[in-house]
Parts: sequence; C-alpha cells; structure tokens
Amino acid sequence: MKISWFSALLSLMVAAVLAWLAYDVALNEHTDLDLYVALGTAVSVVLTLGTAMACKLENTKVGVSLKVWSGLMFIVMLITNFCFANFGVKMPWYVVVTVCLLVLHLGVARSIVSIRNV
Repeated sequence: MKISWFSALLSLMVAAVLAWLAYDVALNEHTDLDLYVALGTAVSVVLTLGTAMACKLENTKVGVSLKVWSGLMFIVMLITNFCFANFGVKMPWYVVVTVCLLVLHLGVARSIVSIRNV
C-alpha cells in the first residue's frame, strides 16, 4: 500500500473546512460542545476521506473496494456529524455514535486491505 501525500494533504484541507463549517453550524445552538463537534468532524473526515483519496493499493479491485467503502462512510459520517451539529449535541450520544462508526470503518477497511486474492 502506498500513500499519496498530495491527496492526504488535500483531505486534511477538506477536513479543516468541514470542521469549521460544523463548528459554525453548532455555534448557532450556543452550547459549549461546539469545539467537540468540530474536532469529531475533522477526525472522521480525515480517516474516511484520507483512506478514500490517499491510499493506493497494488490490487486494483481491492483498491476500488476500499475507495467505495471509504466514500460511503465519508457520506455517513458527514450526515451524522451535521445532524448532531444542527439538531443539538448530546455529548454521550455523539461520542458513542461517532466512535462506533469510526471503529466499524477502520475494521472493514483493515479487512479489505488484508484481502489478497480477488
């Protein structure tokens, strides 16, 4: 597996912009948890979009599977984070849902990468 550093940097920039947007959306609720939403959005976007954009695998079929899975999880994480930011953050629910989705993403991505023969 190779990592494209330009794509990784691009995913970091997208994560920063989306984290700022989530912070701005959550700021309308006037709670102290806005920074946590921005941080959770940044981490989830970096992990999902980073694996979708920056990881290059030798086996193209496995690489496409990883990109599709990561793209789907990017959309799910984005919807989840902005729903929590828009409708109000309940911190235990936000942490549990975000961590469970990230663990699911990393587990499935690891099993996709470990596939040798397709």
